Amino acid sequence: MLDKLSIISKYGVLLTKRGLVINTILTFVFYTLYFVFSFYIPQQFVEAVDSRIIVQISFNFIVTITLLLTSFFIKRINKLHVIYACSIGISIITSFLFLASSDIFRVICIFAIATCFGIGQLEFLTYFWSLTAPEERGRVAGFSGFIALLFHLIMYSAVAASLNFNSAVFLGMVLSLGALLVIPLKPEKGVLTKKTNERGKYSEKRTVLLYSIPWLLFSLINATFAKNISFQISQQVPSSFYIFLTVLQAGAAIFGMLSGGIIADFFGRRASLAFSLTLYGVSSALAGIASSYAVLYFVYIANGLSWGILLAMYSFVVWGDLANKENSAKMYAIGFMIFYVSQVIGLLPFEQMLQTPLFVSALVSCLLIFLSNIPIFLAPELLPSDFREKIRLKLHITAVKKIRRTQNHG
Repeated sequence: MLDKLSIISKYGVLLTKRGLVINTILTFVFYTLYFVFSFYIPQQFVEAVDSRIIVQISFNFIVTITLLLTSFFIKRINKLHVIYACSIGISIITSFLFLASSDIFRVICIFAIATCFGIGQLEFLTYFWSLTAPEERGRVAGFSGFIALLFHLIMYSAVAASLNFNSAVFLGMVLSLGALLVIPLKPEKGVLTKKTNERGKYSEKRTVLLYSIPWLLFSLINATFAKNISFQISQQVPSSFYIFLTVLQAGAAIFGMLSGGIIADFFGRRASLAFSLTLYGVSSALAGIASSYAVLYFVYIANGLSWGILLAMYSFVVWGDLANKENSAKMYAIGFMIFYVSQVIGLLPFEQMLQTPLFVSALVSCLLIFLSNIPIFLAPELLPSDFREKIRLKLHITAVKKIRRTQNHG
């Protein structure tokens, strides 16, 4: 154990550069595919807002059901082969959208894509678990998310904002094949040997519940009240300034993923989650009383940072820490089902939600987020304690050496 920790402390992570590249590619592919098929493409071929919302609700619901069902038999299947098959399947089904003569056929294609996407995403998440050790999971997730979100933002800024139906479909076809780019990198060699026969202990239901509650509350707030806050602010400021705020928020989220992973590995999962939830609560409260552009700058930057941290933690880290080889698929399925169900709930009362006063949305968001800190304080730390002690000792020794050098120079 000490040898392994010294390697991690000296070189950062045990995962090879090849494994890091593989994980980054797959992270970008699945993050981006979700937005393409749940938002971009339906927006192009469904003109009526109510019908579009129904398609988006159905997409998230089908992905949720797929995750639930797939989690029961996924461990018996070769993960990489399924990822490749889903990648090719999504691309083929997407090509049918060019030939569709009616919106009904297009909707059926979107639903079939949702099924393939759900299977492929869960396979990717369990593959990520097999790639990483607990001591490095935060940094690997943070770095992969940093690169993936950065490229997603660049792609959206350069391409997605001006897509028509045909170009959106073509983008979906190309992106879905992106998972095949990892084949030359031989991803099967990146799996950690120690996990081949690892079973481990099942986490207590109480621990799973304590870590699930904050994610559930945040996901619901993000899909409902946060959406209303953004809408209300967009009505109060010039459109150019609002676009600038959203860019700031997206940029902050990118750095949030990277910093959140580092905090999680060096200072613990609870510290990272408590910091991000508190920051989100403060930004929500200030959004309701913001009286100047300077305050709005802080609100959107803080909101983006907290969103990025929570995305890294609850996409990869927390569920991976709670999992073992037998139940890793079920743990990740729980986490993403919470997110997708929250998206469904957020789309249901869309018109009514937009009529809620800004101050009310901000106040409710702040109160619920601060309450979500309580389960985090009650939950046990997931990062191995021996690794945290090693990090603290190393930081202490580094600080002492700096003090001595300063005294010698003085």
